[in-house]
Parts: sequence; C-alpha cells; structure tokens
Amino acid sequence: MHFQQTAGNMNSESAAPYPSVKISRPALAHNLRLLRRINQGSKILIPVKANAYGCGIHVLLPFFQDAQVDYLGVANPFEGRILREGGWDKPILNLGGFFPEAIDLFSDYQIEISLTDLWQIDALQSHGLKHDCRYQIHIKLDLGMGRIGIRDSQIDEMINRLKNASHLKVKGIFTHFPSADRPGEKKTLEQIESFEKIASKIIQHLSLKRENVILHTANSYATINYPESHYDMIRPGILFYGYFHSVADKKELGKKFPFRGSVKISARPISHRNLPAGAGVSYGSIFTVPHDDFKVGVFPLGYADGIPRALSGNNIYFGEYPLLGRVTMDQIILGGDFNDTEYDLLGGKGLQIEEAGEFSASFSYEILCKLGNRLRRRLVDEDF
Repeated sequence: MHFQQTAGNMNSESAAPYPSVKISRPALAHNLRLLRRINQGSKILIPVKANAYGCGIHVLLPFFQDAQVDYLGVANPFEGRILREGGWDKPILNLGGFFPEAIDLFSDYQIEISLTDLWQIDALQSHGLKHDCRYQIHIKLDLGMGRIGIRDSQIDEMINRLKNASHLKVKGIFTHFPSADRPGEKKTLEQIESFEKIASKIIQHLSLKRENVILHTANSYATINYPESHYDMIRPGILFYGYFHSVADKKELGKKFPFRGSVKISARPISHRNLPAGAGVSYGSIFTVPHDDFKVGVFPLGYADGIPRALSGNNIYFGEYPLLGRVTMDQIILGGDFNDTEYDLLGGKGLQIEEAGEFSASFSYEILCKLGNRLRRRLVDEDF
C-alpha cells in the first residue's frame, strides 16, 4: 500500500496543535544588544552548535543575517555546510576538531578551521597543495581545558611547521576557559596571562601583523566577568539565547545582566479527564489519585521531546500545574482543570529552563540541546 503526502496532508500537519518551540526574536535582539554594549566594539561570534542550542539553525539564520552578526561558530563542518546552503555568506569558524576525511568541506564551503593538533598542519598543507587551495586557521591553545588544542610544550614545533605551511593562513588565536563563572578566579587570570604571552610569541615568530590576527577567549561567563578577555572577538553562547547556568546564577547575575529567555514550549492537552480516588498515574503508578473527580491533562510531549525523565516524582510544577507520575516517551500528565487552549510548559509561564536543568541534575545547556526534532520550531515576534 502506498501513502502519498498531499498538500492537504501537509496543511493538516502544520495546523494540528502539536507542541511547538517558539523562539522570541525580540528576546534575541535584546540579548545581542546587551552583549554589544558589554563588549564595546569587539566582533561577536555566536555559537550555533547542536542545532543552534536546540533552537534550529534554519529558524535562526534569518535573524543572524538581519542582525549583521560577525561570525557563526559550529562544532563540525557539516553544521557549517548547513549554514552555507541556507545562504549565510559571512565567516564560519569550526570550533571543534576534525577528521582528515572531512577536509574537503572546509574548502568547499569556506569554513575557517580550528587548529587543535599538530598532525592537522601537514594534512591541510598536503591537501592544499594537491587541490590548489588555502585554509584560514585559528590556532586553539589548550591552557587548562585538557580537551583539544595545542599545548604549551608543542608551541615551538607548531611554529616551525607553520613556517613551512604555505597553504595555511593564521587568521586567529584562541583558547577556552574551563571556568570563568566568577570574577577574579586565580586560574582564569593565569590563563589570560599565559594566552597573551603565547599569542605574542606566535605572532612574532610567524612574522604576523597583530591587526590581522583575531584574538578571542571569552565565552558567555568570561564576557560578563572578565572584560580583559574580550580582545578582538567574544563567543557568547548560552547568554545569547538568554540563559544562565543555574537558577542561582539567574537570581544573582540577572539583575545586572538582564538577558531574556528566548525559548518557550507550549502545547494543548490531547486529553483532559477526571480520575477516581486510588487510580494510579503513568508507569509504575508512583502517583496515586487522592480523591474522586481529580482533574488531569495529558500533553503530547515527553522525554523524546526533551522533557527530562528525571523530573518524575520530584514535586515539579509546570507553571502552576504539578507533574503527576513519570514522564513518558510521548506524554506527560499534569494536574489541573484544563481546556482546549495552549499552555506554557517550558519557558514563558511554565517551568523555567534553568529550573528544568537543576531539577533533573543537569543544566540549561543540556535542556536546550535535547529539545526533540519532532517539535516544530518558529521564530516569533513576541516576548515571553
């Protein structure tokens, strides 16, 4: 049997009130203005890793184009390809490492490369000679993260290799802070000092002009806590989207830095009903109905859509409505007298993103990045 998708099918799909992710254009614009005010003149790279922190690369691309963002940052060249195919014509920096099999993508889609390991110099030079192309690189220094990047002990060898790499052009030097959550942290200050010394050494020994090299170190929290780390470009991720690491950070820092949450998930209940006293709710019946005519609403989203199962049984409220029983793959059950209108579940008047992270032993980043791909995403002209 063959099922053909018709215009009517597609209209039904878009019209059906299944859960959607709304992304607030005014909130993003406000956050970008605030970052530019804090930054005072440096370039801004917005990370769009993990499908733009769960918001949808395609959905946000028109905003980035209209707002004249300087750079977009990706975790791999495949994300960069999506941006180019979507019409983005400004610089893209691949912030992660790469496999040699993916080198073609950097030249095909004009993606700038993070140099994170010494072998990459020879691989890129060989590929550039063979295909008559040059690569723009940003040297990533590992000064405390222990993840990817050139370590202090490798700097001299890297410089010597780059001197003979005619098909590589150093466009930037950067590092990533393992901790910049609080101002005045000794390790962070030491890392800033080390970065400046090593960057100066690289620029000098490769006979580069300082004005032609983009220095960048500041992630979101360094942007607000370490203005000396701004240099030529900042890379604010979570703050651009309007969130802090935790509920405590939001309370402490939100007054001075009033970033606005940009994401809201709302849905209509797919069923609302009255349950009798003693009835069990959801898998395992960890919640038992306390009295007759107990009103509940069933909403068509669950852990497959990014609602953490770890919220189950923890006295969690989605706005004013308590979560009853376990979060399931496709549904959650809330207590309350519901009608056939949309209710805010995450963000807006619902459970806040930072709260969802904290109450599930995680944090805001993971909540956003795990928003499921069956949720429709829309950029809307409203504040939440």
